[in-house]
Amino acid sequence: MNRRSFLATTVGTVTVATAGCTSLLEASIPDELEDVDPDQQLPTPTRGDGAVTVEVYEDMGCPHCQDFQADVFPVLEDEYIDQDEIEYRHHDFVVMASDASLAMANAARAIQDETGTDDDPNGEFFAYKAAVMAADPDSGDEIAALADEVDVDPEVVTNALENETYYPTLAADWEHGDEEGVEGTPTVIVDGEVVDEPTDPDAVVDAIAEAQ
Repeated sequence: MNRRSFLATTVGTVTVATAGCTSLLEASIPDELEDVDPDQQLPTPTRGDGAVTVEVYEDMGCPHCQDFQADVFPVLEDEYIDQDEIEYRHHDFVVMASDASLAMANAARAIQDETGTDDDPNGEFFAYKAAVMAADPDSGDEIAALADEVDVDPEVVTNALENETYYPTLAADWEHGDEEGVEGTPTVIVDGEVVDEPTDPDAVVDAIAEAQ
């Protein structure tokens, strides 16, 4: 059994009802973020400019979030984001589904900060996020090396990991999700309504259709 399958099995046995990742029996903020002052250092990664808002809370190390990225996000991208029919917002909700969860989220924000501009505050965030979730790296060196995928010096990521640079942003996202009642990942909220089966493309599409 590979690492991803192992996580899916062990975490899934705790969270059958939500088909997602939580820390133990309920979501709790990682110890590393508990004493960090929340600060939204960077804009919320957002794509599309539609009337329907789709908010997605993810832990990049969560196998269910990786399934969402592989199976659901491409459908949303092709049919709704690129057509400006929805506004898609990413929120980090780190529940330590893997040992590398916090590092992956921190690294993705480093890429956003390095490559974002006033005209495009996302920069290469979404491209790097896709690469890191597909690779599911185990170590900081592997996470940093993936910066090459978006033409960023891996040292940018290494520095962020060593200095815990974007922990305030991750704490702010976690606090926001907690206030919204998020209990696991992935959580998909369409115009204020939680999608019961977030890894089922049809369920998410149906929720968008109902909101339009």
